[in-house]
Amino acid sequence: MPDPTVASSPNVNSTIGVKDLVIAPLTVDTEETLTYGALQKVAGAIEVTITPENADPDVQYADDQEFDVLYPDPELTFSTNMADIPLAIQEMIFGNTIDENGVLIRSSTDTPGYFAVGFRSEKTNHKFRYVWLYKVRAKSLTETYATKEGSTITRQTGQVEWTAIKRTHDGLYQAIADEGENGFEAADAAAFLQTVYAPDLTAGGTNP
Repeated sequence: MPDPTVASSPNVNSTIGVKDLVIAPLTVDTEETLTYGALQKVAGAIEVTITPENADPDVQYADDQEFDVLYPDPELTFSTNMADIPLAIQEMIFGNTIDENGVLIRSSTDTPGYFAVGFRSEKTNHKFRYVWLYKVRAKSLTETYATKEGSTITRQTGQVEWTAIKRTHDGLYQAIADEGENGFEAADAAAFLQTVYAPDLTAGGTNP
């Protein structure tokens, strides 16, 4: 018979897609105030990669054993590979300017702002995993243009590398939810990418 002291495993369903990428400018992030601007949809997501950059702790040894551990502030590299990055989106995330003739102008004084970025990934059970990164800043755009080789055409996609860090306001940096799990149901999922998610961290609560 199964051991009754062993908890059953949560449901396991692989992620198989990515879609519905949205961004929102982080306009105020202080200890007292947190404000985001209006959401902007960004079509054409091909791949999203989130990579921890400084996950190794600082371990102090004493009495011939691990004595204390300090963890660094989280910093992630967040990469988005897109079918294309329209100039209006580039203007927004890189701090560039589109002039009166519709031409994107990049300047040495351009400063990328901070954004929240959200998206969802379909799972094999046809439900979705939802993700928000609360404070990310875009790095310079990598651009590649390739010639057509006869009948062979190489698609040139747009890739943006971002740095993701914690918010000053509350130290939060990421929110993840699986539809149908932990009390996160279809109604919660439908609203999750309509606004930057504000967590409910009431004592003892498990609902998102």
